[in-house]
Amino acid sequence: MRMDEERVTDLLRRLDDEPAGPPRIDVPGAIREARRRRRNRRVAVAGAAAFGVLAAAALPAALHGGDGATPAPAGVSVSPVPPTPKPSPPGPWQGKCEAALLPAPDSAAPGSEVTGGDPDGRWLVGHLSPNGSPDHRVLIWDAGRAREVEIPGTYQELRDVNRAGLAVGSTRRIGGGLEAWAVRDGQPVRLSVIGPGAARAVNDAGRIVGYRRAEEVREPWRQDRPVVWDSYEAKAVDLPLPGPGWAGSAIGIDEDGTVLANMADLTNGDPGQPRRAVVWRPGATRPEVLPLPRVPGGVAFQFFPVSLAGGWVTGTAYRETKPGERGSLKGYRVRIDLRTGQADVLSADVTTGAVNSRGWIAGVLSSNVPVVVTDTKTVTLPGPDGKTGVDGWVRSISDDARVLGGQLYLNNRGWAVRWTCR
Repeated sequence: MRMDEERVTDLLRRLDDEPAGPPRIDVPGAIREARRRRRNRRVAVAGAAAFGVLAAAALPAALHGGDGATPAPAGVSVSPVPPTPKPSPPGPWQGKCEAALLPAPDSAAPGSEVTGGDPDGRWLVGHLSPNGSPDHRVLIWDAGRAREVEIPGTYQELRDVNRAGLAVGSTRRIGGGLEAWAVRDGQPVRLSVIGPGAARAVNDAGRIVGYRRAEEVREPWRQDRPVVWDSYEAKAVDLPLPGPGWAGSAIGIDEDGTVLANMADLTNGDPGQPRRAVVWRPGATRPEVLPLPRVPGGVAFQFFPVSLAGGWVTGTAYRETKPGERGSLKGYRVRIDLRTGQADVLSADVTTGAVNSRGWIAGVLSSNVPVVVTDTKTVTLPGPDGKTGVDGWVRSISDDARVLGGQLYLNNRGWAVRWTCR
């Protein structure tokens, strides 16, 4: 990592799911950088500073607009108190979806976005896009109704929420690193952890996973330690490492207690070591480093896990096209079944935003269009007017795929959106 490694490492915590320490290439990151630059040209304001960051997860771009209130797209309204969604319709999923822009307490904010959701689709978490301020206004939507939550610090962000509405995330301390936080019943609760850290995911049992920074370790890229909280009131406990030189962050926890982490063996001190998916299964005493997937042309060189649900792990596998040469990697979207070990390369080039318990993936195509990838088809998600092809991304998908959350780019700003499907 370059520049001020401490500062950059902490900044990356806000931008993606990857632990500190740059991997060797990121095709999805290049796509997102291109999208960011295109949007900056369209909006003509200062965007977020671009770093040469390599990451597997989609970057939540900060979309800026004018100082005044931005009207909703023509023919589309944002209700401050939308009606309670109807129960999910019976029958098979048809892939027919509708988009509704989510309400926010400040219509003059330059944008809003969804950053996570629960498995039933009742709860969505997100924030208003900052208007040049480090104070991010956190939002929780309960069945479409918005509530703002004030969390101390700056760069506040919630990453996940369970069926009970317990949300988790992080903030940046004034003049310091990140702090792990939870929100329960609308009230922020600081999580107990030694040193800086962040919470990344929570399951319905209330177990929370994330990372802490081992400040006694000198190299910033070797400081990350995956941790688990048994509840929002418990102290963080280090998860056992695959080896003494391994570092990384826990990024997901399944309903059965399985934990997923993105890690690397940094024993030799090279921060560019290949990333691997590591899991801690219920009852196991040691973590398991998942085998590298087989992709067209051979076995992958590295694998970036992104999400976990229902025993399914999704991410991006990279194969070296010219062994030993940096930058000679080709990426493939992969889904792994933890029950069988089977790894499948997806036919759609979709950057994963989330996966549900069916193994269905919500994300964005290289064309910036949000989609859902099922076992049999790829469904393009529409805008509020029903038309497809609108720029955006998806960050949550319910287990029945009836509710998804994310962002659409309309009228030169980003809008938090909730899709309902049948």
